[in-house]
Amino acid sequence: MMSFFSPDPSKHDKEPTTMASRILSFCFAALLGVVLLYLAIELLAQIWGWLVLIGVIALGAVAAIWIYRWRSSRW
Repeated sequence: MMSFFSPDPSKHDKEPTTMASRILSFCFAALLGVVLLYLAIELLAQIWGWLVLIGVIALGAVAAIWIYRWRSSRW
């Protein structure tokens, strides 16, 4: 089994990739990245209210614990 750090020696026998092929691969990767980022933002836009609510509840719980410990340590 070959890994990334020990490339397959048979690949060196093939022709080198052209500049056009590299540019096309980069454009496809950039397009895929933009589409995935758009989908992630759309998902976040649908659930951001719930995320804020969970954050407020967690912050309230932490504040309540802090106040309880502060008040009980004074006695």
